[in-house]
Amino acid sequence: MKIDEIKGKEVIDEQGNKLGEVSDVELDLMTRRVEGIVYREGGGVSAAVGMGKEMMVPCDRIDKIGDKVLLKRKGLSQHELDVITGGE
Repeated sequence: MKIDEIKGKEVIDEQGNKLGEVSDVELDLMTRRVEGIVYREGGGVSAAVGMGKEMMVPCDRIDKIGDKVLLKRKGLSQHELDVITGGE
């Protein structure tokens, strides 16, 4: 898939909420690998005129790329697990 084919796609979180639209792809020039996608919050007119905060989503959070970019459920951090389980 080419970068131009990804730009402008809606980014949808695990609950079905639209987070924004893809504005770019984050590359690691040393490894020549895609690190993730960059999206501008809000999408639509605000994204087109450069408004809205840019956010980066790492590749391991992306579930599927089709008409839209679907994100996986975010895993819990070790701290969050410790809080839930009482550190056991």
